[in-house]
This record gives sequence, structure tokens and C-alpha cells, in this order.
Amino acid sequence: MIFRLSQRLKQKIKTGTLDVHPLNRNPFGDWSCHIFLANRRQYILLCNTKSFYCCVMPAKGITNQKLFVKSTMNCIRDFTADDANQWTFRKFIAPEFETVQFGKALNRSVTSSMNQLIEYAQDLLIENAMSPHEVGFKLNDFLLSAIAEKKSDGYGTPNDAFRRMVDSRKLEAAESDQREDEIPENTTTWFVYILMCADESLYTGITTDLNRRCEQHNAGTASRYTRSRLPVTMVYHERQENRSMALKRELEIKAMSRSAKESLIKSIK
Repeated sequence: MIFRLSQRLKQKIKTGTLDVHPLNRNPFGDWSCHIFLANRRQYILLCNTKSFYCCVMPAKGITNQKLFVKSTMNCIRDFTADDANQWTFRKFIAPEFETVQFGKALNRSVTSSMNQLIEYAQDLLIENAMSPHEVGFKLNDFLLSAIAEKKSDGYGTPNDAFRRMVDSRKLEAAESDQREDEIPENTTTWFVYILMCADESLYTGITTDLNRRCEQHNAGTASRYTRSRLPVTMVYHERQENRSMALKRELEIKAMSRSAKESLIKSIK
């Protein structure tokens, strides 16, 4: 895990001289961290360096490296759990905490984008009286030019950039599983499904239990996306031989146009 610290944060947790590090080969293990003030209280912005997916925690009581790492892990774990990203934390982020390094900011572009997020966070903490935990959800919908998927898009959000990272790693894992494991994974049946949300948007996912997964979505515990678009109805599903194939098919369907997804849904009616 690489933590890139601002000068003020470096002084607060007493790390000494910071080294220069390239972006971590696992982008989930590279976070940029700045300390800032709001209402005379110190907070720390924890920001994934590549996607700018972030969360905020109080800085009170964090006076050394050990406390910083422990508090950071707890903050990211709790936030991702509430943001329906707990699997991503367990799979790609948590293992990185086994080895921790501190470093300088990656570049000026990252620092500039973080300063924009900090300004917005200060407004939310002061004017809207939000908790640090709530602020994170707002920040991840903030438009930043540094993470636009295409130049023509102009801007992108940390949520979208983080989701692209997750999808990319899922695809890599699926391809690796198929190359390395020719023996069937197990007898578990996997499904790819499509939900119709209350606003008529479509959501795609994978599961081993269609009924239970639909119940989880309608209970608001399966996905942040569907949580705000309840109720949902399962309108399509297809069987896959194993998890690897289900992940690949999920990404294929997500990449389809709306009309292509509707044709897929009609094909089973």
C-alpha cells in the first residue's frame, strides 16, 4: 500500500522524508491523503490516486504512522461496506495493507483535483453540517476533468472511474481463472441477471441465488445504485458454468446499449 501524504499530514504523523513512487501496479493499493480544516476541526481526505474515489475521516487522535494506518484501514473498510463495495475492499484493497509505504504526491494534477474535493468537502461539513462519512458519498459524485473516460466527455466522477477499475480487474481475474484452472470450479451454478429499477434504468449483476439476490436489492443492501431506485424487478437471467464466465458475461452486457439489453430481455419472453 502506498500512502501519498501532503506536507502537513507528513508532519502530523511524523514520517520523515517522503520518497517518490510511481503509481502502484495495483491501483487499489495507491491512496493520496491530505489533511484539512473545517469548523476548526482537522479531517483527512483519503483518495484513491487513480480514480479519486474517496472518503473522509476525523484527524483527531491520529498522531503517528501506526494510528494513521489503522484508522485509514477502518475508514476505507467501513465506507466501502456502506457503498456496496465490500467485495472490492476484501479482494483488492485489504491485502495491500500487509506492506505500507509513504510517499510524495504523484503529480500536480492529482494535487489539484484533491484541492477541488477538499473545497467541496469543507462546504459540506460547514454549510450542510454533514458527517465525514456522509461527505464521502457526495464527493464521489463530484465532476472532475482528470478522470473523464474520454476527452470528449470533459468530466467524470470518482464513482464512475472506480467502477471502471473494478470491472477491469474482474475481467483480468476471469481471464486468469480460465487460463490457470481447466478443472471446473465446483458444481455451483452462476447466473447473470438484469434488474428493471423503479426509474426504468437497468442494472446488471451476477449471483448464485436469483431470489435471494433480488430480495437483497429490494432491501437496499446489495447495491448503492439500486438502493435509490427501489423497487426493482428481475427481468432477465441466464445461466453460466462458473463464476469466471459469469463475470465476463456481466461485463459484456454492461457494455451493451440500452436497445441491445431490451432485445436480450425480450428474447426470453
